[in-house]
Amino acid sequence: MLLALAGHDINVDTADTERVYRDVLDARGALTAKCYPDATHSFLKESIEQSDLKITLTALFSPRSLFADGFLDGQRQFLKDLVRGSNATP
Repeated sequence: MLLALAGHDINVDTADTERVYRDVLDARGALTAKCYPDATHSFLKESIEQSDLKITLTALFSPRSLFADGFLDGQRQFLKDLVRGSNATP
């Protein structure tokens, strides 16, 4: 399981959330946690989310730039690792 945490999440207590997930899943090695310090709850860059104009222009002209640095690459890498792990022979 991938637990993505945002540094500027006003809706979730990220420290408590990570602690609970680690208590439940990390003992079995089933948890990967990634924190994105510049991300909001929606994993957009905080500087972009604060402006409707910036959101609109960025979405039109550079949609991948909407997200916090490393967020999309982190998702991609987690999925690659997951597929690679499922193809491993016992």
